[in-house]
Amino acid sequence: MNNIQYLGNDTIYQLLINLNKDEAIAFRNTIEQTFADFSAEGERQYQPDPSAVTRPNGQRTLFRPFTSDSSVGAKLVVEPPPRPDGKRDPLRGILVLMDGQGNPTSILSAEEVTGYRTSMNVMVPFCWRKYVDNIVIFGGGMQALWHTRLILTLRGSEVKTITFANPSKEPVDRLIETVSKENEARWKSECSFHFVNTTALDFQLQIETRLSDIDCVFCTTPSRGPLFPGSYLTKRSNTGRQPFISAIGSWQPDMLELDPALLHHAIAADGGYNPASGEAKGVVLVDDRNYALENSGEVVQSKIMAKDMVELGQIVALRSGRSPPLNSQQVELTNRFISQGFIVYKSIGVSLTDLTVGNAILTTMQKKQAHL
Repeated sequence: MNNIQYLGNDTIYQLLINLNKDEAIAFRNTIEQTFADFSAEGERQYQPDPSAVTRPNGQRTLFRPFTSDSSVGAKLVVEPPPRPDGKRDPLRGILVLMDGQGNPTSILSAEEVTGYRTSMNVMVPFCWRKYVDNIVIFGGGMQALWHTRLILTLRGSEVKTITFANPSKEPVDRLIETVSKENEARWKSECSFHFVNTTALDFQLQIETRLSDIDCVFCTTPSRGPLFPGSYLTKRSNTGRQPFISAIGSWQPDMLELDPALLHHAIAADGGYNPASGEAKGVVLVDDRNYALENSGEVVQSKIMAKDMVELGQIVALRSGRSPPLNSQQVELTNRFISQGFIVYKSIGVSLTDLTVGNAILTTMQKKQAHL
């Protein structure tokens, strides 16, 4: 028990924020490998189901256990009950890791790990995209911050604008100030940052204008209603650039950020392709289809079916050669669809990524300490 390592949020932040592009790509590759292990290599059967509990006072607790041949553990995250003013304090939690014999090895504070892991999940399909010039991020919290950091780390030279849509300007101002300083010291991107107030009287006009030629939309809020009408994206011409839309905020059936119409459009959009079946129709990308069917508000409320979803791990396995293609054109058509098609990605989270990212953080920390 004396050998248990504890890493707090400050230590984890310092490690992650100072990763260079190659090191960040290595983390992304770790997550890609985990997705493929989960979806195509049989790891799914060894992962216990996540669960969530909501108490009468509004407190929500998420339990995510995970296993591998060499490690076992769990993540516990608490969303505090609303304060008297209706606002919520930030999520808090821990990641507990053991070796394959059940001996405790480490405890990590969960906030920075979750912020980084969840945002890096989204970077997998984001990095498949051909165009990333103009971006809108809904939210102004930890997820919005780590999304921005990783966007700039991985593709900062290509990004021209990032617009934050949030009901309060103060947290976005802090986020922009933080990222601007980090960008000046690290990534040197020429990207400009903007703000849209979601409570402004002209918000709908502003956001419709922003989304008219947007390349990527990232939703990072605990919303219980669509953040914008799907028509702002679906009425765009099929001959122009198609957007990539990601949503990570909803993790229970009564939560959703995306208009269900967006999911139906992604399935029916011209030029779509199903990377799993080879059919000439679109799909919704997910990380865990089974869990999304029961716990993603977007999936539950849109009533789309399992056949309308493809897991990232299936695509990773296909592109890497770990899954044999159905025909000679499957990989080419898949690459075209995921890089330029109308893509909706609904991330619920695969518990196994908490394990692999937690272990990767510990390994990276040990390597850096060894070089001191």
